[in-house]
Amino acid sequence: MASLNIIPNGALLIRNGIIQEVGSSRRIENLVHARNAHEVDATGRVVMPAFIDPDVALLRLDPGELATAPDSSRALKLMARKRVIGHAGAAAAELARYGVLSAGAHTGAAGDLRNATKLLRAHQILRLKPIRIRSIFAPHFPEAAAGDSAAALDTFATKWLPALRRKKLCSVVELALDGSALEAPVWPFDFATLHSAAVAAATLGFALRLRAPRAPTPRQLEFAFAAGAIGVIGRIEGDPRSFAQRLVSIGCIRVVPSSEAFDDPPRAAAAIRTAIDEGAAIALSSSYRAAGFSCLNPQHLLHLAVDRLGLGAEEAIVATTWNAACTLRLSQVVGSLEPGKSADVLVMDVPDYRELSRRAGHHDVNVVMRMGQLLARGPALSVD
Repeated sequence: MASLNIIPNGALLIRNGIIQEVGSSRRIENLVHARNAHEVDATGRVVMPAFIDPDVALLRLDPGELATAPDSSRALKLMARKRVIGHAGAAAAELARYGVLSAGAHTGAAGDLRNATKLLRAHQILRLKPIRIRSIFAPHFPEAAAGDSAAALDTFATKWLPALRRKKLCSVVELALDGSALEAPVWPFDFATLHSAAVAAATLGFALRLRAPRAPTPRQLEFAFAAGAIGVIGRIEGDPRSFAQRLVSIGCIRVVPSSEAFDDPPRAAAAIRTAIDEGAAIALSSSYRAAGFSCLNPQHLLHLAVDRLGLGAEEAIVATTWNAACTLRLSQVVGSLEPGKSADVLVMDVPDYRELSRRAGHHDVNVVMRMGQLLARGPALSVD
């Protein structure tokens, strides 16, 4: 995993929402362009890139709405478009309060193309209001579709994907490596059909992400490598040594959901440490869902990663910033504080980055800055 590039008494120079210079305070303050700059004093605090959550569902349903429908997919179908936007916007605003300014948002609550389009249009409307959203289409098929995989594949390849590409609603397609991902069967088909689906997505220019509700098998990891997947979401457990380096060679990141810190921490810690030592790139995600336990606070995720999964403080921060950006193909824009990148910046109210993972349940975000503009200071959030 990448290491942190720490600059004691450092400073950033931001112009038109882009980081222009990074270095020591003395050097930055003496630059010509810095003489009339507005100063944000971060003395005694940690300045870091904004957090990135690679796997969230922005649709957040009220208990009453879930009570009127058998599942979240049905509830989404019954919701008006404005209400979908309102729910997704509320979740995006909460992410921003916690310092998450980029997210991989999937269509896990949508049971068909119509509902997926409704949710993806909400993502489109909400982009940069207040967070950067990488929309991910996760197709759902009824269990009966597995009996006619050819027809399901034809629908997916000739109708759904072209419609999404034409409307420019997303750039990533997520396929499940078995039929029990998320809240309903997603891709309950054999490997041949899965391969054909991946080829269809790649042909139309979609990036591919894979989800494994259980630990991926060697055959599934081989498929991820052959398909050029940008990420694999799921447990890490006894992967063959060769896969860590092979997946990294194609830029494939292993995305570890927060549930790993609760299901079986000792097993997860040992497996993740082995994977990292063998060269795997790990990203951490809240895996926020419409229902069930989830935590949107990435600082708490840092604590879980260090305290329960055995990551170092530096590794945990990289996993929630740089690696998370890589798995969404956003590393050229965000994920680190470098000249030329978007000024998505956090000022954390701690004197040392190692304190972030020690403060379980804390929310130490003091300033949230998106593209150089002050978005939040303390508990208040301004969405324009």
